[in-house]
Amino acid sequence: MSERPILDAIKVQSKVVIPIVKALEREIGKARAHQVVGDAISGAYVQYRERRGFQPDQHPSVEVDGPAFPVERTTRHNDADYYANDVTKCAFAEYFRSIGEPEIGALMTCGVDFAAEELMRPTWAFERTQTLMQGASYCDFRWRRKSSGT
Repeated sequence: MSERPILDAIKVQSKVVIPIVKALEREIGKARAHQVVGDAISGAYVQYRERRGFQPDQHPSVEVDGPAFPVERTTRHNDADYYANDVTKCAFAEYFRSIGEPEIGALMTCGVDFAAEELMRPTWAFERTQTLMQGASYCDFRWRRKSSGT
């Protein structure tokens, strides 16, 4: 059994999703195709996470998928109300860049982060402004506990 089952699953899924996205790009345009596919993947991930279960509003420092998730992180800040980490290495980004499909890779992986965080941490504001997948030198994940009036 693989030590990176999440990455293995994404590789298999990409063999189906990439041709679908390419066909949709030709039919309805790139922007609309990416919106439709991105929304569908995010929705499916949220449903998966709901079925799999999770503890709501865990501090972001608690890893949801643990060591099976193929990334390397550096913690920048960690207290009760603010958590920041940078992902400095990502096997998803490495894979999609190696096959020349970082945009579709972003739809399949990075794109689920905002919907997942809204579901799993509703009392936390989540921000990410850059990703390795899209060419940045690191992904900047930031969470701030929302004030009671937010």
